[in-house]
Amino acid sequence: MTTRHISFEQLYKSYYPKLIAYALLFLKNDEAHDVVQEVFLDFLEKPDKKLDESTLNGYLYRAVQNKCVDTIRHNTVKNQYASAAGKKLLQMESEYFYTSRNEIEDALFSKELQEQIDFAVEALPPKGKHVFKLYFDHQKTAGEIASILEISKSTVENHIYTCIKTLKMKLAKISID
Repeated sequence: MTTRHISFEQLYKSYYPKLIAYALLFLKNDEAHDVVQEVFLDFLEKPDKKLDESTLNGYLYRAVQNKCVDTIRHNTVKNQYASAAGKKLLQMESEYFYTSRNEIEDALFSKELQEQIDFAVEALPPKGKHVFKLYFDHQKTAGEIASILEISKSTVENHIYTCIKTLKMKLAKISID
């Protein structure tokens, strides 16, 4: 019996669950469903294929396997590209933020300037100083600080903004020699 004697609906109902189970051996759920649907669409677009029931089974399973392999290859290339781009970004960030490029940056990290910064931070209002230190010294997020201090996240953000603005004004008066 050729596939022409079997309706597409019968074929779909008979093979879809089996092909999904097979595709799930290789791929995640959504990808497996997509692959099996693509196989059926490809099959539908080529109605001139003359397959009997004995060769149809092998054809469908092989088509699903090939599409799974293609999907895995695509995902691998995509992940490698994302990983390479991420590494490049980290390298650029590292070069920008963590290397001494000129005299001004050297002066920013000098002991004298650090003392001036510490003095300016200590002069901040108590609540703002506490928020500022949690944020910069302890690397807490605004959400974490809000939870710790039981205040709103926007209040935390306002404290941080105000402290930074105050420090900029105080530290702008310092001349870097």
